[in-house]
Amino acid sequence: MNTKLLLLLVLLVAGFSLKAQQLADFTLARESAFIYNPAITGTEEKNVFLLSGRKVWTKIKGSPTTINLAYHMPIENKNIGIGAYFINDFTGPTSFTGVNLSFAYHIVFREYNPGVSERQILSFGLSLSGIQYRINGSGLKLDQPDDNAIFVYRGSQFYPDAAFGVFYKSKKVEAGLSIPQLLHLDVPVNARQTGEQSSLRKMQHYNAYFTYKFDLNPKRMNNRKHYLEPSVNIHYVINAPFQGLATLRYNYDNIFFTEVGYRSLSTIFLGAGFTISKQFSFAYAYDFNVNNVRTDLGSVHEIQLKYVFDKYTFKKR
Repeated sequence: MNTKLLLLLVLLVAGFSLKAQQLADFTLARESAFIYNPAITGTEEKNVFLLSGRKVWTKIKGSPTTINLAYHMPIENKNIGIGAYFINDFTGPTSFTGVNLSFAYHIVFREYNPGVSERQILSFGLSLSGIQYRINGSGLKLDQPDDNAIFVYRGSQFYPDAAFGVFYKSKKVEAGLSIPQLLHLDVPVNARQTGEQSSLRKMQHYNAYFTYKFDLNPKRMNNRKHYLEPSVNIHYVINAPFQGLATLRYNYDNIFFTEVGYRSLSTIFLGAGFTISKQFSFAYAYDFNVNNVRTDLGSVHEIQLKYVFDKYTFKKR
């Protein structure tokens, strides 16, 4: 299985133009939304540090592994958010490393006033990134090592990219639209034997996100808040089928959550997370296939750590 998948990848790179380069599709989509949508930058009104890791298809050697390190914050009295993240992704003989800088402007419709009103904002975001793509064809182990049909390539290419997003947030509703890989650039790849040039075509991704928070005990009899939070995520890449993610989450006073969901690729997932002292959070998600054709790929594991700092790091004393 491993050899067949990697062989298919190299054939596509060497002989054709790869038209859909998928970005990592996180199960903890709400916790990782900043990676997809730069408009979320600074909307939490706190300084947020995120560290996440995702391992896909555990039964396949060299299967996709993604690591993210992110940070974003608001600027005091400016309705502006700034942030950055570092991403490292490995899939068999291919990998990429990227650094991203994001900026968001927040239009505040209503400020928070205890007992009177809740904060409502509409945010527009833009991010710029530099990404290094790497291919190591010599890392393949083939059934026929002398097969001349394989163009062995080893090298890297550095390319810029950008993303744009819109995000709305109120007490009960969060919704966003974003377009990663906005520049739609081709990354050239040269075949060593023939000198023929092919390309990795970085297609635009279209992401949509919506969640609603139902208050299960509005009277606060025990001074604890209980929420039921359904959410939907839709991802689309040009020339590829739609992918949908539906989640139902139970949230206990923003201290603990547990969730169950379904992905359109016949995958069910379970997730849970907890928060300590309103600052440190830990979340974990587990995906498993329910389609017999995909069970031999293995499961998916995802972990995220989050730490929240003071509201304004650079606040004047």
